[in-house]
Amino acid sequence: KEWQPKPSAGQPGVLGLRREDKNKWERRAPLAPHHVADLVRQGIKVVVQPSARRVFDDNEYREAGAVVQDDLSECAAIVAVKQVPIELLLPARTWVFFSHTIKAQPSGMPLLDAVLEKKVRLVDYECITSTGERGDPRLVAFGNFAGYAGAIDFLRGLGERFLALGFNTPFLNIGSAFMYQTLDEAKRAVRLAGEAVAKRGLPSALCPFTVVFTGTGNVSQGALDIFQLMPFKMVAPADLPKLPDAGQGTKDHCHALFLTMTTAEHMVRHRFGRAFNKAHYYAEPDQYESIFQDTILPYSTVIVNGMYWDARFPR
Repeated sequence: KEWQPKPSAGQPGVLGLRREDKNKWERRAPLAPHHVADLVRQGIKVVVQPSARRVFDDNEYREAGAVVQDDLSECAAIVAVKQVPIELLLPARTWVFFSHTIKAQPSGMPLLDAVLEKKVRLVDYECITSTGERGDPRLVAFGNFAGYAGAIDFLRGLGERFLALGFNTPFLNIGSAFMYQTLDEAKRAVRLAGEAVAKRGLPSALCPFTVVFTGTGNVSQGALDIFQLMPFKMVAPADLPKLPDAGQGTKDHCHALFLTMTTAEHMVRHRFGRAFNKAHYYAEPDQYESIFQDTILPYSTVIVNGMYWDARFPR
């Protein structure tokens, strides 16, 4: 479909901040109250949809100079975090949010069709780069913070999972990321769990407790930073088989986590025995086959995935 320009609706100089409703625990906001205060000082009117769930209280936005109301129709541009429901996508505005359409994700195509039909100018955070060119360093990305939140939620889930299996672990005392007002508060909870691991240890049936991180990018690094708030020992992927089998660890194995970082070279091999070459692997992934299930997975207690994968690459 061909996009045809149309005069923008809304009033120039009026910016809207949409209430998030992707799920019941979505508390994020694209702008904090101090950002709003800066915009107001520059003469921009900011309209904020009220939310009892958002991490910032409505009154904080009022005190920053925003108008708090449901109606965003006077806004020429509207910012959000997650995808906007099609029926709530006001036409002929500039919308700014993560649309999850740039990779032609099938789930995002109806939204992209609606953007075209409603003459919306879509600014996707994922496309904002340092040079303006696709593929160059992004300026708006969760990166490390995605790793922080994912690891905190993962630890919370592990606590509940192990409890269901009959094991009490310190992970059970860690809340989900959305439950904390600040990252420092969440990190404090992880540190306290780590102190319990150091003092009392983990159940012997879970030891040695090995955590495999896939990838070395910002997401994986953020997740690793959270796990390293607890007692840990780094292990090279090739040394995983040297650790005792699950449930066979000594007392010393139960008072720390064993962490390892894996990349594509640890996960695949060339089908015809050639040495692994990252550039060649990305260019011709069909020439490679997976070995992860043989060399890494059998020695893993849990896996923290922080790398991108699509169907072109071996499973």
